[in-house]
Amino acid sequence: MSHEPYLVFRRTGRTIAAVLAFGFGGGTVLLGVLSSVVGAVSAAAIWAAARGYFFASFPFFLGALVLVRCRRELWFVPGARAFRMLTFRPWQLAGPRVEEAKLEDFHAVRTEVFEQVGEAASTVVSLVMASGDAVPVREFDAPDEARRAAAELAEITGLPMFGDAAT
Repeated sequence: MSHEPYLVFRRTGRTIAAVLAFGFGGGTVLLGVLSSVVGAVSAAAIWAAARGYFFASFPFFLGALVLVRCRRELWFVPGARAFRMLTFRPWQLAGPRVEEAKLEDFHAVRTEVFEQVGEAASTVVSLVMASGDAVPVREFDAPDEARRAAAELAEITGLPMFGDAAT
């Protein structure tokens, strides 16, 4: 077992920030300016419309700046024999929040089919608690990728693998 912390998963706010900034903010500016170009008679009118639409879209860009800084990470820390969830939300001025769950609270690692939609199914790697409840930690589209991640997590934590339910 390695003594280095192991990153189980990381989620960031980059995707939603891009949608907010470029989709809503940029779309508003683009459509506004294009409609102004079609109906305007002077460059001054187009410039005024562009400034106005940019300022009207400014909350989208500002919101995107906040969301791009958001993140959530789950680490396994061998030295502490614990899982640590780090959550950072910029609007919470207290800084990152860290929650910890001891390795002793978990019984095994397993994979299972999480959501079947038509022929496509996602496979989730879960930690099984001593009570038997499964705590999903990471979702995969490919079952083989999920099995590899579960085997790696089991090896690093020392937890046994329960039967492979991702078939």
